[in-house]
Amino acid sequence: MSIMAKYAQIIWAEPTNSDVQDRNRAVETLRSQFSVMPTRKTIALAATVAGGFGSTTLPDEVARQIEKAISDVSAAFVLKGRELQAQVCLAVAVLAIVQEPIADESGWTTADALAASLWSALTLQEQSDHAKLEELRQDLIDACRARVANVAKAARKRVDVPDVGTLTIPENDPAGSRANAAYKKATAPVVAALKTNQALDHEELNFLWWVTADYSELLDCPLADLESFTRAIASGLEGATMLCRLPSDGLRHAVLRNIGASESMPLAVLIESLGKWRAELATTNVHGWTTEFPLVFPLISSLVKDEHQSTTSVALDARGWGARALLEASIVTMENRAVGAA
Repeated sequence: MSIMAKYAQIIWAEPTNSDVQDRNRAVETLRSQFSVMPTRKTIALAATVAGGFGSTTLPDEVARQIEKAISDVSAAFVLKGRELQAQVCLAVAVLAIVQEPIADESGWTTADALAASLWSALTLQEQSDHAKLEELRQDLIDACRARVANVAKAARKRVDVPDVGTLTIPENDPAGSRANAAYKKATAPVVAALKTNQALDHEELNFLWWVTADYSELLDCPLADLESFTRAIASGLEGATMLCRLPSDGLRHAVLRNIGASESMPLAVLIESLGKWRAELATTNVHGWTTEFPLVFPLISSLVKDEHQSTTSVALDARGWGARALLEASIVTMENRAVGAA
């Protein structure tokens, strides 16, 4: 299937078969390169993709990478003056990654991090005036949302604990290490399965105790005492710290269970409305890395400093901002846990 065929008219009014085939090859090159990136770089890539829809200039390193991928199959291609073409190829390559099958139970692969980060960035962004470009942006949003929902569910399935494997001791191994090596190899799948299940059990217990307490450790008061927007954001930020996987729909509903209907407000008005609670809500991220990527973390970055505040006019109600707090904070939690385990 030609993934570029649907989007080629963003670049050319009447694309030829050769045009589409060449760009498909370039997109496949970019897909293979980006799909093995570390997750922190993937978060940066998500910010780059989102920035492209807002006409932000490509970072030099990524620009060179895209230019080479295209020029390798179209020798006459030069990036200068054709930045939109590069942005489209980048976005389509990322779309291909996000649409890949879920094949890892960790819940935080390159594709998973890319999907969560892009979903966060694109859904608090103004729509593009270019109809075909907006169609690509919406396709990315839908694909990212679907992957996050699917991986949140798939990564929480308990693992069947296998029987201990057969102890096989090679004759040519040093005598002192044979038994230890054979035992470790035979029991490794069992230990891995038990650790995975243990982590998921702890997540459930910690989350249920937190829900039952209905208390904000961050703000040191009952959540019920807080105004709806403050409560929603506090619940989202703290709920994320209880999770070991990306949040499922059910967990999001539990986090926001007591957030009722409210008016909608844009980010700038929301931040101002938080008053004295803003500094407390920002505490866990003041010295973190999230402000490096304000497009991916618009809410958290805005809580930390005015200079990081997004200019978006997109307005959300209290539940919407709470869901956003949960998503942004969950990305932080997953990435910090992955770095800590490395």
